[in-house]
Amino acid sequence: MTRPLQQKAAARGADRKDVRAVCVRCGRGRPYAVVEPRCDCGGLLDPEYDLSRAVIRDDEAAPGARYFDLLPLQRPESVLHIGDGNTPCVHARTLGARLGLDRLYLKDETRNATRTTKDRMAACVLAVFQERGVEEFVASSTGNSSSSFAWGLPYTRGMKVQLFAGRDFVDRHQYTDHPRVELHVIDDDFVGAAKAGRAYADEHGLLFEGGFFNSARREGLKLAYLEAYDQMPQDPAVVVQAISSGMGVYGAHKGAREYMAMGRLRSMPRFVCVQQSSCAPMWNAHQEGSDHIRPHHVLHRPQGLAKAILRGDPTNTYPFMRAITTGTGGGFAAVSDIEMTESRHWLAQDEGIDVCFAGAAALAGAAQLARSGAIRREEPVLVNLTGGERIGPADG
Repeated sequence: MTRPLQQKAAARGADRKDVRAVCVRCGRGRPYAVVEPRCDCGGLLDPEYDLSRAVIRDDEAAPGARYFDLLPLQRPESVLHIGDGNTPCVHARTLGARLGLDRLYLKDETRNATRTTKDRMAACVLAVFQERGVEEFVASSTGNSSSSFAWGLPYTRGMKVQLFAGRDFVDRHQYTDHPRVELHVIDDDFVGAAKAGRAYADEHGLLFEGGFFNSARREGLKLAYLEAYDQMPQDPAVVVQAISSGMGVYGAHKGAREYMAMGRLRSMPRFVCVQQSSCAPMWNAHQEGSDHIRPHHVLHRPQGLAKAILRGDPTNTYPFMRAITTGTGGGFAAVSDIEMTESRHWLAQDEGIDVCFAGAAALAGAAQLARSGAIRREEPVLVNLTGGERIGPADG
């Protein structure tokens, strides 16, 4: 945390707030926990805030301080700023004309410190963990989340992390050359690495960070969308993002509901979740009209250009994504390698933005829906470009 942040936080020291977790299914509340288990009824637990008193502090440079009233932090001085946020939301006129979308807006998350939106997640999770006294934890990912945790660790007061990665994703883990970061490589895919990480946490009495079910992750990713909602000249009619578990879309939807309650957003956008055709278990389940992931939807060690979203088994999170897309009139899309490659090229050529294939997948999904007429030319469309390719640690 920078000194100006500390000084401002001290000046607002009386702003300590209580945070509760509320089940989205049964509505029962409980004190907020660091990583909450699911409710006894099986529902997801979300942090709940007093929206009648919530204020967006537009004069704050750090996203965590600006949106403090909508984060699961008790004290302003707990906010961490690790180079996350304040990314542009570009009105892509040239690219939009090519795709037949006159009001295409791109949230360029490649401008974060490690070139990924997961820096927002890491800033929030590390701040919550530090505030709650966590000294060491275990996490796993396909690369972006773990790299963001490793990047943000020096901003904490001595916290340690044990990172678990499938062997196919080792090259995507960066910023790990730090005495308080240890990387464990597992001969398996993302799901197998997560299982190994959870077992390690249980064996050593450590906190397993939780992924999608760690609400601090979802709340941190939400901030990309709150920024975008504030930056756009009109409310988005459609929001598009490529997904793995879907925690970013979940956060975006929760943020939209909060902004509507606060009068900062007038209507709920349609949410579209995009996967790549070679690894599209959620899209396949949705196509079949299934309300859950069935065994034949699951992929072991999936392959594809967009490594960041290679999750072959989204059994636990698909129902939440289905509820959001169905409830808002949105849906799922699956895009081919050709569509992703083409969209990536167009984006660089027309707008000068270089994204990873996950970001390209989101744009390809928007283009596909525009061609089919599912998105109309005049509708304001927000596409979250979640990250860019990293060349090496020196880039940070």
